[in-house]
Amino acid sequence: MIALLDTNVIVRFLVSDKSPKYQNLYSFFEALENGSMMVELKLIVLFQLIFVLKSFYKVPKEQIANGVTDLLKYKGISVKNKSVVRRMLEIWRNNNLDIVDCYLIASLEGDTQNVLYSYDRDFDKFNINRKEP
Repeated sequence: MIALLDTNVIVRFLVSDKSPKYQNLYSFFEALENGSMMVELKLIVLFQLIFVLKSFYKVPKEQIANGVTDLLKYKGISVKNKSVVRRMLEIWRNNNLDIVDCYLIASLEGDTQNVLYSYDRDFDKFNINRKEP
């Protein structure tokens, strides 16, 4: 069985929705935190979460980065390439870059054999191999 986590569930948790509809939300996330329940968080959901929190809820990016980083520590939440996602959040928190650019940097940095084809010179500030096509 695969259990996936949708954006709206995480948004409600992170914005502290205390309405009766979401009364079980906190015990749900407690189960995820201690690992008694397991879910997978897909990257597309993570990117949508960041977009919704930033654009609709106007949550500052540092608060978003910290909240998502904390969620990644939950024993019951699995994310593919968790170390890359953590690094992406760190880069995003500390730089004025788009979250997708931060993901590309985190995916490639440190291995000069990897190449990013881009015209964006902002990538040159990081330890990645950028080339223009």
